[in-house]
Formats: sequence, C-alpha cells, structure tokens
Amino acid sequence: MGAAADRIIYVGTMDGVFLAERDNGGYKTRPLGLQGKGAVRSPILIDREDPRRLFAVTSKTGVFRSEDGGKTWVERNEGIISKEGWSIAQARQTGAIYVGTGPVMVFKSTDGGDTWEDCEHLKTLPETKDFDFPGPPHVAHVKSLAVHPDNPDVVFGAVEEGWLIRSRDGGKTWECVQDGTNFDSHSVAFIPGVPDVVLSTAGRGFYRSADGGSHFEECVDGLEQRYLAQVVVHPARPNVLFTAGASVPPPFWRRPEGAASGLYRSENQGQRWERLTGGLPEHIKPAPRATAGDPEDPDTFLVGLTDGTIWESNDGGESFACVAEGLPQIGSLRVAHR
Repeated sequence: MGAAADRIIYVGTMDGVFLAERDNGGYKTRPLGLQGKGAVRSPILIDREDPRRLFAVTSKTGVFRSEDGGKTWVERNEGIISKEGWSIAQARQTGAIYVGTGPVMVFKSTDGGDTWEDCEHLKTLPETKDFDFPGPPHVAHVKSLAVHPDNPDVVFGAVEEGWLIRSRDGGKTWECVQDGTNFDSHSVAFIPGVPDVVLSTAGRGFYRSADGGSHFEECVDGLEQRYLAQVVVHPARPNVLFTAGASVPPPFWRRPEGAASGLYRSENQGQRWERLTGGLPEHIKPAPRATAGDPEDPDTFLVGLTDGTIWESNDGGESFACVAEGLPQIGSLRVAHR
C-alpha cells in the first residue's frame, strides 16, 4: 500500500484543475484552480527538478505555472501568440518545455516558462494547408507533444487533424510524418529504453513505428473501439501498454448508446490488444478522454471519462473500480505522490 497510500491525481477538466486525494479506498476531489480559464486537456506537467512546480495549459488563457503544488497559479505567456493551449511536454535532460496550441504552433521555453519562443519553421511546412478540424472554426491543433527520453532534440507532436510532426533539432526545424500514420492523430509517446519505437493513437486506431518515427504501421488487432485516448507505457515492463477508446467520434457520443467504450492492454508493444473487462460495466456509455499510469506503481492504470468518473486498476488491468465521481468532464490525468 506504500505507493497507493500517498497517491494523488491532478485532474484536468473542462473547467480547470482538480486534485484527487486518497480517501477510504477511493479519492476525494476538490478544485485546485484555473476554474473559468478553460479546459485543461493536457496532463499537468510536473517539473523535472521541483515536484511542487506545476505547469498547466488551458484552452482559453494559455500557460499557467504554480510554485506551490497548485495552491496558486500565475499566467506565463510571454512570447506565446495563441492562448488556445492543448499540449505540454518537458525534455528530461535539459528541462526545455514545449507547448502546442491551436492553430498548429509550438512554443519552446528554456527558462522555466518565463519566456517562450515560437518554433516558426513549423508554419512553413506545405502540409499545414491540409490541417483541419471537423468542428467550427475548423482550426487544427497540436493535441499531444512528446520529447524523446534519451534524445532531447527529438520532439514529436500529434496534430488533430493532420498526421504527426517531428523535430530532430530541438524545435528549430520540423517535418510532417505521414508514412503509415493517421490524419486524425491524438497522441504520441515513447518507450523508455527502447529508443527506436514511437507510439501514436488516433481517431482510427493505434500506430507503431520501429524506426524512430519515419514509418508507422497500423496495429489494431484486438481493438474493437478505435477512437483512442492516450497510450500508457508500463514503467517496469516496456512491452506492456494500456489505452482506452470509444466506438465512435465525439459528435456521436450523444446517441442513446453513447460512446460504447472499451479499455485495453497489450503485452507486445501494441502489436496485439486485449480488452479489459474486470470490474467494468458491460456497456460503458461515456468516452475515455484521459489515461494515466503511476510512475511508482507499474501495475496501476487509470482512465478518466466524460461523465466525470475515474476508474482505477491496481493489478495491471485485471480489475477496475470507480474511485472518483462528480467531476466536470475529464480532459487529462497526472499521477503523483506526496
């Protein structure tokens, strides 16, 4: 119970950030700030050097930083042109921070978020003319960012909608990766210790690259629901992945049967998937918008749903329990420890 007892969850919602704290086997939740600032769709970034320094990107008011674990927040947008924030990631070795926005832009900070520089080369890519989003005003965004754990110069972004983007020089120049990827990209991730594998979820399934992200292959064996949230990499067993998906995209979640969602585990880096059912409703009407793992407890997997509930497994996905409810629609999860 050591790791579980002091576990906390930073919950990004459609209205600010909430904190979920352990309480009688579940979690007690309370607002942590940024209410009225918009949706927090990207997991809270915990600074690599100071766990009390947090960064949040909001859909209406850009980037906020906290120096006290979320008790207070200060806007940090100097140099950021668009305040429609979607994603944030930090380079483990250098501490550089990247923020992705809508329209499709990436900003980089090398001074802890005090100032930001526009990675302007991204705007020159010819593929940007094809970037789009189904809903008005039809402006695409960088839904996910990831920095390679072993090479801080390698940065990937997932464009919704518009394939993947990659920089191999710390954001100075960019390229669009289309070979084998899906136009509706949702997330991108790496496997620590396996430098050549890049993972991506999308609106039509899961995609895996074994050559550093130059070419991807669709891996949907066993995936019944393919409108996917993020992928979670098991920290102790790099072959084990988790994800969750809906049967249909968001406009159809309002139908009587809802999103008809499913949770999944792979034992071979996503090449084959198994649906997880233990403890879960036979029919999951809300859609999964957020997944997360626990860096200190590799068998923990969490999913946040659009109905404001969080489901947690502490046995590698064999069984789940609803551990929090009553939240606004969930957009992201980040697990930490006191």
